Amino acid sequence: MRRFFVALAFGFSLAFALSAPAGAQEDSAAENPADPMAPALEAYRAGQFEKALLVATPLAEKGNVSAQLMLGSIYNNGEGVTPNPEEAARWFKKAAEQGDAGAQYALAMLMEYGRLKAADPATARKHFRDAAEQDHVAAQAELGLMYTTGRGGPQDLAEAAKWFERAAVKGNANAQYYLGTLYAAGKGKPRDLGEAARYFGLAAGKGQPQAAYQLGLMLQDGVGMDKNPARAADLFEEAAQKGVLGAQTSLAFAYLNGEGTEKNDTLAAKWFAEAAMRGDALAQDRLARLYFLGQGVTRDIAAALLWLTIAEQNGMTDDTLRSAMEPEITPEIRAKVQAELGKLENGSPSSN
Repeated sequence: MRRFFVALAFGFSLAFALSAPAGAQEDSAAENPADPMAPALEAYRAGQFEKALLVATPLAEKGNVSAQLMLGSIYNNGEGVTPNPEEAARWFKKAAEQGDAGAQYALAMLMEYGRLKAADPATARKHFRDAAEQDHVAAQAELGLMYTTGRGGPQDLAEAAKWFERAAVKGNANAQYYLGTLYAAGKGKPRDLGEAARYFGLAAGKGQPQAAYQLGLMLQDGVGMDKNPARAADLFEEAAQKGVLGAQTSLAFAYLNGEGTEKNDTLAAKWFAEAAMRGDALAQDRLARLYFLGQGVTRDIAAALLWLTIAEQNGMTDDTLRSAMEPEITPEIRAKVQAELGKLENGSPSSN
């Protein structure tokens, strides 16, 4: 829900930006006392949500689009009230039916990510399209994603590319990333690794973590651009810090091998552990190796066996490591590991 809250809050601030020029919006309520929404907007900006709700509700009931948007935002975000996505959707729908692009986008986002009881992907796609056709950039990116996945209707990668491109040109980082993936795969667009790298770079420059990871992979191997291990390692770290699983494993390997960064077994173990705890089988196997060797961590046969077993359960085999470990595995170690594995149903295993 965080993604929706942030996107909605931004869209809401735009929807409520009155016609005053930049830098004068805080005074807009005083400058435009004839606007019936001015007191509600002033209260909302001051964090007086109950007052804003009191003023905006009768206006919303009379069809005021700005008031309907405000109520939708208040109920969705739980500002001064208990969060109520159903009530938020009701108000966004009223504004959407009047053709407001922000409301159409917000309603579609609630249908896709807000767990509405009557959520319908096909209806969400329709609302995204309605907003996208009015040049709502975030809606264009979401619409492209629905065409990519085939959610809410037929899959159409060429149509997806069209909408991603429209949003990418306007600087939407997610659209730039998605468009890069289409160029990289040659789907919906002719395969062009140079263009893929360019769009990944644009998105990464705006902080899009998946784009940073993909650009790092291309730089690491010299695909579509000159090889640059140091820049790749920087991008892996940027994406890893934001929780991208593959980037965490790639960064761990960079530290382990000293590729693009100074070799550091302790940091390698740290990032392998991060990725292992989140289910990456390769990271689980490498973490098991580090525990067996005592490399970057205190040597611990039980921890090594635990992570190797988990990796095997996730489809990763390492006969060499298992054979090397076998002579040191005592009945006590096996029992300890079995006990740890039994805890997996109720939580994550310990890392040592």
